Amino acid sequence: MTSPHRATRAHAPQPHWRWPALVVLALLAACASPREASVQSAQQLIAAGQVEAGLAQLERAARTPPLDPNAYNAYVLQRDSLVGMVVRDGDAARAAGALDIAEDRYRTALRMDPASVVAQGGIQAVQADRAHRLSVAEAERLLAAGDLDGADRIARSVLARDSRQRGAEAVVRGVTERRRLLEQKEPQLRQAMARRLTLELRDVPLATIFEILSNHGGLNFVLDKDVKGDQRTTIFVRDTSLSDVLGVLLQTNQLERKLLNDNTLIVYPNTQAKQREYQELVMRSFYLANADAKQTAAMIRALVKTRDLFVDERLNLVIMRDTPEAIRLAEQLVATQDLGEPEVMLELEVLEIASSVAQEIGLRFPEQIVGRIPGTNGTTSDGLVQLGSGGLRAFTANPLLILNLRQSDGGANLLANPRIRVRNREKAKVHIGEKVPVITTTSTANVGVSSAVSYLETGLKLDVEPNVYLEDEVAIKVQLEVSNILSQLNISGTVAYRLGTRNASTTLRLRDGETQVLAGLINNEDRQSMAKLPGAAELPVLGRLFRNNDQTVAKTEIVLLVTPRVLRNVRRPETVESQFASGTEAVPGRVPLRFRDGTAMGLTPPGAAVTATPAGRAAAAAAPVPEAPAALSVQVPAQVGIGEEFSVQLALPDGNQAITTRVQLRYDPALLTPVGGTADASVELSSSGMAGVATPPATVRLRVLAKAPVQAEIGFDVASANLPVQAPPPVQVGIVQR
Repeated sequence: MTSPHRATRAHAPQPHWRWPALVVLALLAACASPREASVQSAQQLIAAGQVEAGLAQLERAARTPPLDPNAYNAYVLQRDSLVGMVVRDGDAARAAGALDIAEDRYRTALRMDPASVVAQGGIQAVQADRAHRLSVAEAERLLAAGDLDGADRIARSVLARDSRQRGAEAVVRGVTERRRLLEQKEPQLRQAMARRLTLELRDVPLATIFEILSNHGGLNFVLDKDVKGDQRTTIFVRDTSLSDVLGVLLQTNQLERKLLNDNTLIVYPNTQAKQREYQELVMRSFYLANADAKQTAAMIRALVKTRDLFVDERLNLVIMRDTPEAIRLAEQLVATQDLGEPEVMLELEVLEIASSVAQEIGLRFPEQIVGRIPGTNGTTSDGLVQLGSGGLRAFTANPLLILNLRQSDGGANLLANPRIRVRNREKAKVHIGEKVPVITTTSTANVGVSSAVSYLETGLKLDVEPNVYLEDEVAIKVQLEVSNILSQLNISGTVAYRLGTRNASTTLRLRDGETQVLAGLINNEDRQSMAKLPGAAELPVLGRLFRNNDQTVAKTEIVLLVTPRVLRNVRRPETVESQFASGTEAVPGRVPLRFRDGTAMGLTPPGAAVTATPAGRAAAAAAPVPEAPAALSVQVPAQVGIGEEFSVQLALPDGNQAITTRVQLRYDPALLTPVGGTADASVELSSSGMAGVATPPATVRLRVLAKAPVQAEIGFDVASANLPVQAPPPVQVGIVQR
């Protein structure tokens, strides 16, 4: 009984330079005996980790007279292979930020091969990275000090030399966010626009209202020639900021404004002609990393209603020209769309279990007799005669009986274990088997005979198409086909094949790391045949002596195991990222028009009095009041699972003063790590400086590294701030097994 099996076996990890060493040993096997001893000693040094010493000895052996070209070529192959491995180690260390380790690996490679251009380039890249780190540190210092232009200039110069510098990108983002907040504040958040007023105005011309606002709010208004100053309006507000009063007044009278400085505005009609004349436009370039430029441009046209768009498919770039409000809206839309495609690693195991039992027992009688038969003319010849032939006179018998006593058992396990990395909604194919040539001959009149060769695929064919969901679940379409050649047929000189095939097609949904077994593709064969002597085989009991029984039982089953491993998935956006104000139909991206808490607005009936608070009272109301340090609020989940990602949200309170601060997170690096490959977890926060307007929180994404349930603590340090900020107390996050 034989049971051949083929399976995989785990081995302890070996140093990665041993395989090239074994290859070189095979190539140097033909060298002279003294050289062989030196080569073997060199390979032992390399296998022991003394790569440089072993390589030097290998070089001496290759250069020892008489020179052997095969030996020298083997040395060059070994040297290049080892240098490449050391350089790759240096590249990995440099990518992780360990510049000292990276430089040491590059210099090791340079000692092994002084002419290595790759090692020399690695050393130069490490030196450039060190200089870039110093520049980024200086840019961060300038950003913390409020020098936005200096920080932006240094950071962009670093990115111009190396676009992979994440620290410089963070500085540019910080500068952009600071400038965006300053643009949002602009003059309307200055002291003049923050004054609070109480107005009761009924059926008053616009020119009079602007005069009242100018006198009591300390503002300068320049009216366009097309503004109807005699147009009457009614407004009734109590304890409302001048910015809110002006916004309502302009929008209800189809007017727009343009800010010139802290207390001067131009008021003009809200018409397309006047907007083209007064409204300033900005340019914005979106370099897309994952999204398609055409789809992004279509989204911006549909939602932002912009017309000036340029798409560069070569660079995957979208350039937009529109108002600052529309640009900010487009930035938020692009940020929600420009996300990487999910990827999944599919671990597949295909097992074919085959077993067979064959048994043959009994006596086999001859089916024909061959002998020498005398002819009528006295000669003899070989031939076949029937047993009942009347002309049979004499014959020579072959062996009369064959006793068969045979039983054989067989079994086989054929294992295929492919691992495929597939993008979301993309098809992947695996074929393990062979392509059998099939020759087709075609005969055409007046042309001749032509032959064509086609190939027939046999073996294992597996098609998979994954669909990755946000919850790290994967839906997989699986099509499995196992085929084999049963027999070969010759038809009119053409070879054809009879195939046996088994197919399975299904769609299943699995969690990350879950294994599903698909079985049941069974093929059972039970064949029985009997050879017997007519008449005698039918006798009771004794008839068994005149029979030969042949029985074959074969069973084959196909088993498929599928395990998805989600390598990259789309991060579910936070609420503040997936929902944001988009302005009005006429003006996309416009700041929502609403009054702050504690204000009221209405229309006065005819005959109501027209009053306004004195300028002195308004000034007193606007006088700054010393405030306590702003208290940061923090929000984290109470529990997270092992290996999961979660968000830490920090927010500043709303108030009349704009606050900009940088908060550093403290945690155990053995338990938590930032998402995105950053070295530390820090975040920039800024408040709008508008009372009653909540600033969206800043988010830091962390991943759990802990392998067992534990309690993790996250602390917070205020690294820098333009106003006093109070850090929140440490929070506890429970890491659990899910």
